[in-house]
Amino acid sequence: MSESPTQQQINVTQLLDTFQLLDKNKDGEISCKEFRSACDKLHIPIDKNRLKEIFQHRRNISFDEFCQIMQQFQCQSDDAYFQETFRAFDKNADGFITAKEIKKTMKQLGEPLTDKQVKDMLKTADTNGDGKLSKEEFRNLFDRLTQFMTIEQCHTDEQPVQHLF
Repeated sequence: MSESPTQQQINVTQLLDTFQLLDKNKDGEISCKEFRSACDKLHIPIDKNRLKEIFQHRRNISFDEFCQIMQQFQCQSDDAYFQETFRAFDKNADGFITAKEIKKTMKQLGEPLTDKQVKDMLKTADTNGDGKLSKEEFRNLFDRLTQFMTIEQCHTDEQPVQHLF
């Protein structure tokens, strides 16, 4: 999923604000200790080995390096969220999501769908026509839904899933 220029601007602005807040001596670099503090403030778990890897050949990192590292964490976080979501829908853990699994999961999430809505969702995402969603097909649907919901959040506080179909 690609971000709009506005989302990228917000993310860069947030990162710059965080970076400047942590750059106590205003030299344009942050130390390992300051970086760890940034991760804590941004709720990004980081272990000692990863910190050692990042700061292996340097004492400080620049804003550009900080952004690159944060982008890597974001990609890992996005993929972990997708994997968790796929597992939540794939009730029998067979690597595919059926109409029954979609309907059951959405009901558990408080967003019950009609049979027609589930059928439309499958029709939209089931590119090979086998009546179920592979991980790749679900990834495409997931990306479209999360992109749509991100855009809609600018206009409303709540966007029920069933309005997407």
